[in-house]
Amino acid sequence: MKNKYIVSLFAALGMFATGCGDSFLDIESASGVQDGPGMIRNNAEMQVAVNGAYVYLECYRVSTTMHGDVMGDDLQSYPWDYRMEVYYHMDRRTPNFTGTDMWTRLYKGSFDINTKLDKVQYIQDRNEDTDRMIAELRFIRAILHWEASLRYGPLPSNLGKGNIKADALGAMITDKLPDDMMRTYYRDKVSDVFDFMISEMEDIVDDLPKAHREAALNYWAGKLFLARLYLYTEQWDKAFACAKDVIENGGYTLYTRDNYVDSWKEAYASESIFEMPTTESDNASWNGLGYFVNGYGYNAVIATTDFVALWDDGDVRFDLLEDPYWDWFPKHFSDDYDWDRCYFISKKYPGRGDNLKVCNPKVFRLSEAYLIAAEAALRGSEGTGVGSGYLTELRRNRTTTDPEKYNAGYDLDDVLYERRLELIGEGHRAFDLWRNQRTVVKYHGEPNFQWTDFDEMPFDDYHVILPIAVRELELMSAEDKQSQQNPGYGLF
Repeated sequence: MKNKYIVSLFAALGMFATGCGDSFLDIESASGVQDGPGMIRNNAEMQVAVNGAYVYLECYRVSTTMHGDVMGDDLQSYPWDYRMEVYYHMDRRTPNFTGTDMWTRLYKGSFDINTKLDKVQYIQDRNEDTDRMIAELRFIRAILHWEASLRYGPLPSNLGKGNIKADALGAMITDKLPDDMMRTYYRDKVSDVFDFMISEMEDIVDDLPKAHREAALNYWAGKLFLARLYLYTEQWDKAFACAKDVIENGGYTLYTRDNYVDSWKEAYASESIFEMPTTESDNASWNGLGYFVNGYGYNAVIATTDFVALWDDGDVRFDLLEDPYWDWFPKHFSDDYDWDRCYFISKKYPGRGDNLKVCNPKVFRLSEAYLIAAEAALRGSEGTGVGSGYLTELRRNRTTTDPEKYNAGYDLDDVLYERRLELIGEGHRAFDLWRNQRTVVKYHGEPNFQWTDFDEMPFDDYHVILPIAVRELELMSAEDKQSQQNPGYGLF
């Protein structure tokens, strides 16, 4: 039975226009086909519906991708820029001051996808291709649950630890159409939401094609997503098996040290399992990642001094950082001018063809499989003797500085270090720390442009989780408003 913590789906759906720009009832805008009993009559119409559902993954084209890094200790909001404020200055979060994009996207996207799935019964030429498209829709829906779960509930590995309740609530499982748009709906336990995502992916992954698909989800993306879900729920051996399958059988290859930087300029390079495509005519415009991180664009985020302190000239991953102002300032100030250098990750999202707007975010890529395999082997039954090979192979392709160091063994700190360098700007850092019950330390010593109101954010601090927005609670009773809100925030 669901808990008595109620969320009004009607209120949530009513604010979809804020996050997505369209009325939530404008199904045609997302699906590309008309609603009604005969909405999907054959596979061709089903494919149109599937193509339209990918719009809900456009969140990866924008700053959403970097929330986990800005909440962590690798990226920070650029001084005087407001765009990442709610994620960098987490202790300023209130129910009246919070982003709701992933909350609304989950419920709008799931409502739309469930509408499509409800119409499958009308397909007259159903076959294996139909099953593939159903699997894609359910995969997209699972990803939406994942992104909302990271922001609105504690991580599953932290349930019952510190200040976090064992039955803590997260998002609402949205796997069917509502029978009454005006009724209230219940949030689900974090454990149940993650069980739902895992069950969904286990059920549909074999219906996804193993062929490489440049702009669509496939079997290997499903396997990597399952590996990630197993990792977060501490099912180490299952995480290892999925990651190993991707590495050994997926047909993808690691970027080499020689082509690493240039690979980020390419669409669908050798590591890319799934990218969110962008083109000259279909992109996030000035809000896209390329313009967002560039020193000559919004310059909204910069690398922290703690991350820059890790600099290793032999490691190609640091070549993705650049300080576009450095060549200019020394020409205008004396040599003894103490200027704090600002490093942007602009070469990770460089755009294509000198157009910063055309930039494919790499949602699933091979490097993550190597990192998951190494961590899962370390913490599961495989052991470091097996896992060291994956960590060493990745390091060989990244640095000339002691590339074989992990052959002698490694620990969790080593894995987190490699994840930190490899995945910066891809949204993992804060969650990597918190899922291991570690504290985010915003800076050591002098701030040096790291202007925030707190020094540390433990995994069980209530600010780690976003509050439920006040407007989500407006239709509820006073009792339900209080019980629905995430702990620590209150109602105003």
